[in-house]
Amino acid sequence: MSKWEGEEERDLEKQLKILNKAPVMSYQIEGHDIVDCINISKQPAFDHPLLKNHKLQMKPSSLPKEVTKIGDSMPSMTKRHKSITCPRGAIPIQRTSKRDLIAAKALLYQYRRNTFPSTSKSPGYHFAIAKTVQDSSQQYYGAKADINTCSVKVLDSQFSEAFITIQNQFNGIHHGWALNTHNNLTRTFSSWTADAFERTRCFNSLCPGFVQISQKHYMGEALKISKYGASPQYVLDILIFKVRHFINLRSKQKSFIGYWPKSIFTTLAEFALEIQFGGDVYSPISEPAPPMGSGDFNDNFKRTCYISRIRLVDSSNALFEPENISIQAFTDKPSEFERYAMLFGGPGGLACNAK
Repeated sequence: MSKWEGEEERDLEKQLKILNKAPVMSYQIEGHDIVDCINISKQPAFDHPLLKNHKLQMKPSSLPKEVTKIGDSMPSMTKRHKSITCPRGAIPIQRTSKRDLIAAKALLYQYRRNTFPSTSKSPGYHFAIAKTVQDSSQQYYGAKADINTCSVKVLDSQFSEAFITIQNQFNGIHHGWALNTHNNLTRTFSSWTADAFERTRCFNSLCPGFVQISQKHYMGEALKISKYGASPQYVLDILIFKVRHFINLRSKQKSFIGYWPKSIFTTLAEFALEIQFGGDVYSPISEPAPPMGSGDFNDNFKRTCYISRIRLVDSSNALFEPENISIQAFTDKPSEFERYAMLFGGPGGLACNAK
């Protein structure tokens, strides 16, 4: 082992000791994930220097109008066979491994390169995004959408995602589902940055920032997959909204998952100037591109990955349809945008990386 490799190994060990807090109890999920129940006040979020004296918010002070309650109202989206409910005062967090840290580092490097996506500048990166056209007079305080869950095969060096992004200049929050080789399962994920992924680049709970509240759900949780051509489709119902000092995340079965304190951001602390909905994939150009979405692309909502029931949140904390908002398709391959919904995806392969 070289001196550099030795230092990297020690750095990984140090990170694991910081991230993997002493559990109250633990669960083994389907023979691969280990989920630890951690004291809620000792979770990794509070290792952030700006959150040392942070007061926990157990639920939002208010919800966007039309969202009547937080609670389970959909069939379980989780793939696990064993139910997880941490004891009072504890939350579930997936135990981190060296492999997780290495994979996240590679993934976040691609995020940094592709904050403003361009396949010509980043060979091997492909995207299909619908985004609001930036207008300094138009401010957003959140977004909502349903994304059907899909599964495709990816290699260790690849990823395939579907997501919502809210951002203001170099601040951004990214949430949805992803495949990036961890047992090749479709999982929830989130990332955030305060500087276009230069220094602040956080994936799931692998660095401090996102404050988790849910006693049942966690970032990186495996999801049930929509059967190709079947009805109904499983969907990930996502709502990100700002109330006072917090940017809140409600997801999965309409459960409140947690929040990002506004103090960790700069420009995004008050509002967003751009909202994105879509999918992306990455692969080294020496390998065939992985499939995007369901691996198929047509106008059939049962066969193509879709993002539907798109809504935005205004300054009065009300959900509204983007009827009078300019929406721009931003893609390096064909996609389709319908009224408040979009379809995207495709089989991937070597042709995607051809110039």
